[in-house]
Amino acid sequence: MSTRQTRPIPASCHDILTDRPIGHIATIRPDGRLSVNPVSVMWDGKHVRVSTVKARQKYRNLVHDPRVAISIPHRNNPNRYVEIRGIAEMHDDTDRSFINSIARHYMNVDVYPFDAPGAERVTITIHAEQVSTPEIPLADNPPSAPDRSPPR
Repeated sequence: MSTRQTRPIPASCHDILTDRPIGHIATIRPDGRLSVNPVSVMWDGKHVRVSTVKARQKYRNLVHDPRVAISIPHRNNPNRYVEIRGIAEMHDDTDRSFINSIARHYMNVDVYPFDAPGAERVTITIHAEQVSTPEIPLADNPPSAPDRSPPR
């Protein structure tokens, strides 16, 4: 277990994180350029976590430089979002418990079905150093907001 300090996520954003959000995670490539990818997000009340495989560029980027940023918009109202900047901590998901928890939450299946045979999974825990939750005019009632999804 890490002893890193993590800034709290404001309660006003908890609904964004407990839904089925897709975040956009930014990592730094070894050449200094940024790389941004969509990811499924899990939140345990303190940390945002995502999963990846070791063959992906984001894994190699984080091994080289653990600085990370992620922007997570509300699923039905992208005018509301939380941005987290911090440090990534990676742990092997050898028993696949984390990726399977994502599959249950996002897809209602017990086993994540899309990995190639032998794919090595890691869990990325983001330790928040800065958290932004800007107040945007009309964020709670934008004129063109899509219909809300029915309750699960």
